[in-house]
Amino acid sequence: MTAPRSRFRAGFTLMEVLIAAVMLAVGCIAILSCMMQCQRMMLASKRFESAQLVLQLGDMAHPIPDPSQVTTSGEDVVNDELLNVDETPAEDLVRELEMDLPRTELEQLKDYTFERTVDETDDEILKWNGGIYAIRSTVRWGGNRYRSKREELNVIRLWRKKP
Repeated sequence: MTAPRSRFRAGFTLMEVLIAAVMLAVGCIAILSCMMQCQRMMLASKRFESAQLVLQLGDMAHPIPDPSQVTTSGEDVVNDELLNVDETPAEDLVRELEMDLPRTELEQLKDYTFERTVDETDDEILKWNGGIYAIRSTVRWGGNRYRSKREELNVIRLWRKKP
């Protein structure tokens, strides 16, 4: 005699296992995608933090002068040597300030540069705004063999040359 067959079987069907595996895979892919996005944001934040450090180093090495120190006027203010700073590597700024930064921090600043320019302004606008100039400090980084895109941070300050 054969044993009677049970109407209900214990366990899962193949279809239930496949659906569970697909749901698990979709969840894992979503988590990995979020982790990769988080890593990109952390790297961007680190680069931006380094750019702010270079901006501070540039401002310490080449402070914006008091208007009484600038003897030029009108169109010559745009070309004044005290206000304008040519593009300078961050390592040179560290050397100018005689700072003792750790080697790892110096390596992070390797591709960063600092530059400051005075935006050109029409004489009519200068008369209208009372001699206010826009001084643009720019930090650039990237564009090396690892990053093809060159990024930059601009900070604009207003500076007034009293007549």
